Amino acid sequence: MQIAVDHDHGIILASSITQDPTDHYQLIPQIEQIKQNIGSLPDNLSLSADNGYSTQENLEYIEENHIDAYIPNKKPSSAAKKTLKNVNPFSKHNFKYDPTVDAYICPNNKKLPYQKTYEYNNKIRRQYYCNDCINCPDRLKCAGKNRVRVITDYGGVLSKRMELKMQTPEAKLEFAKRKEAAEWPFGNIKQNLKFNEFYTRGLAQTETEKNLLVISHNIKRIQNHFLKKRKEKYEKNT
Repeated sequence: MQIAVDHDHGIILASSITQDPTDHYQLIPQIEQIKQNIGSLPDNLSLSADNGYSTQENLEYIEENHIDAYIPNKKPSSAAKKTLKNVNPFSKHNFKYDPTVDAYICPNNKKLPYQKTYEYNNKIRRQYYCNDCINCPDRLKCAGKNRVRVITDYGGVLSKRMELKMQTPEAKLEFAKRKEAAEWPFGNIKQNLKFNEFYTRGLAQTETEKNLLVISHNIKRIQNHFLKKRKEKYEKNT
């Protein structure tokens, strides 16, 4: 079950049922459904999605539609990165990317500039390397015998731009809203509506069942909103 939720009011704006085991192809249909349901996307829209939606196709769509999006890539978690850094001082995670020159800086402060872009398995890849490895005393530990160290980025420029964006404090705060908005409606459906599994079979019937859940959730959210407004108005006038 896929849902897109308005952060401020908890209203589910779009939803769908899919048999796809990944989220890769679900972001664009959700955004298109939001457009159908509310007319058009607001100018101040910001969108957060977890790393399952981080694909080249989704990033291109976001770019073309001028959406302020916050989507982390599929790199290891912070804890995993820390472990990798400690185990291998020449892990890729110890190579710092410098966007001003489009290059990686190795642990020995050597620059690996961008060299080429190619496509493999329908994925865009960017390669960074240099020839300074030949005279490096750590060549064997870092690159291997008679080799130079190559850093490969997956996803191209848009992916790298999103990665850098997600490292900013502002992006981290914005992305934190995703958990508040997208996760708790599932908790409401499971805990308060006591719904833990679909009782029908087949996409068409399950879609109908899902729609009833979404309607129930949204009606309650709308009711709570108006009750809150009425209470505020009453307290203001007394």
